[in-house]
This record gives sequence, structure tokens and C-alpha cells, in this order.
Amino acid sequence: MNSHYRLPVWRQKSSLRTLAAVVAVGLAIGGCAATNTATQPASTADAAAAPTNAAPETIRIGYVRWGLLPIIRQRGVLEAELAKQNIQVEWVGPFPAFAPVLEAFNANSVDISAGGDIPGISGLVGGTPVCVLAYQAPIPEAEAILVTADSAIQSPQDLVGKKVAVNRGGWGEHLLLRVLTDAKVPVEQVERVYLGPTDALPAVTQGHVDAWSVWEPNVAIAEVEHDLRPIASGEAASHYGIYVVHRDTLAQKPAIVEAAFAEIVKEADWAANNPEVAAKAFGAAVELATPVVDQLGTRKQVETIHPLTDQVLTDLQDRADWMYSQKAIPKELEVSEVLCPTTAGLETYTQR
Repeated sequence: MNSHYRLPVWRQKSSLRTLAAVVAVGLAIGGCAATNTATQPASTADAAAAPTNAAPETIRIGYVRWGLLPIIRQRGVLEAELAKQNIQVEWVGPFPAFAPVLEAFNANSVDISAGGDIPGISGLVGGTPVCVLAYQAPIPEAEAILVTADSAIQSPQDLVGKKVAVNRGGWGEHLLLRVLTDAKVPVEQVERVYLGPTDALPAVTQGHVDAWSVWEPNVAIAEVEHDLRPIASGEAASHYGIYVVHRDTLAQKPAIVEAAFAEIVKEADWAANNPEVAAKAFGAAVELATPVVDQLGTRKQVETIHPLTDQVLTDLQDRADWMYSQKAIPKELEVSEVLCPTTAGLETYTQR
């Protein structure tokens, strides 16, 4: 199997339970080219030792309205630490979901980001030029299929003949398909209506669709502010979050990527160990009302970032195969071929 990166600062830790709002996020993947060592820094140490009068390098971080990255942006620690290494951070977003972030990768507007595994698989099949660096564990309680409080729908079996809002090729669609399969409901008997979160919420509250398959913080917002209720959780899907990098950026600036990602890993550890402060930072970052943040905190946790494992890769491959069998993606994907390869300047990453 191809090698992939594991930063030297990573330490194996058990996941710490914490706040809601930081979803494992996640997902998009694609091979990376070899770097030109004659023109690029060879290591993070070299980046840190760059002359202070040199023009700063820039790392562009795309982020969605959930997960760890909004917390990092709100805190400002990442920018301060990377500035010491003459690296400037440019935040791109916020995006409502991971699919638009992948489009930004296609437009070469983002260097690194995090998102869900399912939209990542969809993006890779579509040729998004990214590769996978790491993962965060699933948080099943961070997803749900929601209906209005007065709906007659009480279980997945009641969705037969109904319309369900989902994001195309993302967590929402995959969760719905898995829930229907587990409930032995033929998927063709439930109509999928492709809507992003901004349009899906009014669609379900106004009765244009009967249910909504979605993730946090949209679940908490819908429950607290619009009186929606769940009929199924994310247990049927258990989605990973993944961190991805543009393959051209990795080829051209390996030391910059390594330095930025090392700080992101540290921030994940901080959030896991400071759940209450992280919760407040998240709420401020995405402008959530306090009751919504409190609702998130009742059932979710911040997950630390981990190196990819054989089990995770097997799970991702199984999901890609299943999505193809369900015609959710147009062609097959070989996950082992879309991991980040060894690149000059990042030899300190653990090899597989």
C-alpha cells in the first residue's frame, strides 16, 4: 500500500470526549506529485529558520461552518505560531458544506482543509486534486434525519413515498441510504431532494420536503430554533472526518504544509482538553446562539487528529464501493491510490 504522511509531532492518544461542533470531518483525496528540492525548503526546521526579511509564504486554509477549523480561526493561535516561521495564513470560507470547498480546490483557491469522508470520496471520483493526510474518528450523534415536531413520520419505514432533503454525494445522502438499507426500505421508494443546508432548512419547515438528513451544527439549530426532531441518528453511517491537501501545494511547499499541519494537530489536542472554552470559541466563530451551543455540547465531542490506519483505509474503501453500488458516485475509486505519497522534505513522516 502507498505510503502516507504522519507528522513527527503526532502522538498516539485515546480520543478525549469534548464539545459538539467539531465533527470529524470530513474527506477528499487525490495523488500528490514529487517536489523540486532545488527550489523548495527541505523541512519544517528550514521554514522556521527562514530570514525574517524574506517575503512570507502563504498557506490557504478552507473551512466549513463546523468542525475544528472555525475554532482555530477564532483563537488566532495558529496564525501567531506560523508567523514565527514566516508563514502567513489565509482563511478561505466559511463554506456551508465540504463540496464547495472541494470546488475551491479545483479552482486552486485552497491549499489544505478538512471535511467529511463521503463528500471527499465524491470529490476524488470527480478528479479533485487533493490527497488525504489524516483522519478524525466518527461522531455518530453529530448527524440525524430530522422531521417537524407535528410530522406523522416516526421511523425510517414511514419515509416510503416521502421527500427527504440531502446534500448530493455527501454525508446527508449517504446517511439516508444507509438508514433505509438497515430498515429494509427500498431506496427507490424514497425521493431524494438535493439541497444544501441553507435551502434545506426552510424546505422542511415549510413542508416542501418531509425530512432532512444532515449534520451538526445544523441538527442543533433545527432542534432548538425550529422544533425539529430526529427519527434516526448517524449510527448507521459513522462517518470519518479527513484532512486533505492540494497535491500541487504539497509538491511545491512540503515544509510549509508540514509546519501548518503540525500546528493544526496541536490545536486539535488543545480543543480536546479544553471543551468548554472550545465550545465558546466555536459558537463565536459561526455566530450560534448560546442555547444551540449548549445543545451541541450535550452529545458531541472534539476528536483529536490521527494518522491513517489500515482499518480506516478499509472502511473508506468499503464506503467507496458501497456508494458505487448504490449509484451515488459514477465510477469506482481505489482509496490506496489517492493517499499522499512520500515527498522530499517530509521524510520524517512515518512510512507504511
